[in-house]
Amino acid sequence: MADKDGIILPKDYGIGIKPLQQSFYLKGMDNVDWGMKNRLSKIFNPKTGKSLMLAFDHGYIMGPTQGLERLDLSIPDLIEDADCLMATRGALRTCINPTQDKAIALRCSAGSSVLREDMSREVIGVDIEDAIRMNASCLAIQTFMGAEGECKAYRKFSQNNRYGK
Repeated sequence: MADKDGIILPKDYGIGIKPLQQSFYLKGMDNVDWGMKNRLSKIFNPKTGKSLMLAFDHGYIMGPTQGLERLDLSIPDLIEDADCLMATRGALRTCINPTQDKAIALRCSAGSSVLREDMSREVIGVDIEDAIRMNASCLAIQTFMGAEGECKAYRKFSQNNRYGK
């Protein structure tokens, strides 16, 4: 507010003091935008620069993994030790409390089960609006390098995502 009564309070603008030169703790990420750094800082532990990702996105391919038939009973006990949770949209909604504060790597590709000979025919089953609604820190796709349809999921993802073009 302008000083209309003539009382001027001294201001300290820190003139002559150089701004802090902060280097981002992940190699090669100093020049990425703030939003990317924010998401990466949720995925990677700032103290170690490493991430322990708890991936439980496998059930859609093979059916329930032995010991993980009930994700709602087994996964919540493991969350405290993880930095990031990788899961499908359905697994997150059914077994993860939305108040947890771990990063989310949202599985956005989907495909055939192990009942088919060729599992490389992945499609994008989650779009960017879904990822935003799920508050995902990053998206995960599955590719099968060396298989006939190896890049179809990646191409479909990049066509639907402005960053992939």
